[in-house]
Amino acid sequence: MKVASTFLKVFLFIGIIMLTGCSGNQQGYHKAFDSQNSLVHNQCLFSQSPDNIFKVTKQVFVKRGFTIESADAKSGIIKAVRNMADNEDSEISYNIHASADISDITSEETKLSLAASQQTILHRSSITWWKLLWILPLIPTGTEYQTLVIKEGNITDPVIYNDFCNAVQVAATQQDLAIKAAAVKAAEKAAAQAKVEAEKAAAKAKADSEKAEAAAKAAFKKAEADKAAAKAKADSEKAEAAAKVALEKAEADKIADAEKLKAAKEAIEKEMKTL
Repeated sequence: MKVASTFLKVFLFIGIIMLTGCSGNQQGYHKAFDSQNSLVHNQCLFSQSPDNIFKVTKQVFVKRGFTIESADAKSGIIKAVRNMADNEDSEISYNIHASADISDITSEETKLSLAASQQTILHRSSITWWKLLWILPLIPTGTEYQTLVIKEGNITDPVIYNDFCNAVQVAATQQDLAIKAAAVKAAEKAAAQAKVEAEKAAAKAKADSEKAEAAAKAAFKKAEADKAAAKAKADSEKAEAAAKVALEKAEADKIADAEKLKAAKEAIEKEMKTL
């Protein structure tokens, strides 16, 4: 039953595609650049630099399950792809290809443009049989797996693009907050370090001041002591000189007295001879 259901799906899709191809406008691609066929709500603006939005957009792609195929920071182009299984039909999956273009408006304003396309893939399996006379299947010999693209085209739902822009906006805001928090933390650390350095400098200045004051006091005391010693020496030398003068005067007086005594003695002796 499952095999029959799979073949029925394939034939129905092929029939629809053939009918559409026969009855549709074969020149519809001529409207590819017509404004009426442009995507809507697939652009968003950010008050951040292109470099920041480029990094955030890559992060959002990866968080949403996309694989980054290429990312060129110079051109601002990111290409990503994701394979999703259908939640209701295990035989259906979707290949989603997305391209993001990040360009600057000003140094701190950035525009993000997003475009995406999808392929609806049918996965089918069939049992191969050994057939009697190439007609009657008797023994299963294996299983064949095939994939078929049953639908593809651009994704035009504006809700999908709005969701992506909102996700980038949230991530960019979180990045801003993280950068500001890191800046505040760095400023607080720098202020604390500056405070520590200032306290060290103040303590050193105080110690140097106390040391200089102690040295000045010691120098003053030494100067006073030297001054007192010089005065004492001068007084000693003055007293010694005075004593020497007094001694010399006393010697001179002694000699003078001796001469006077001798002269008196000679005068007495002379008078006695004349008697």
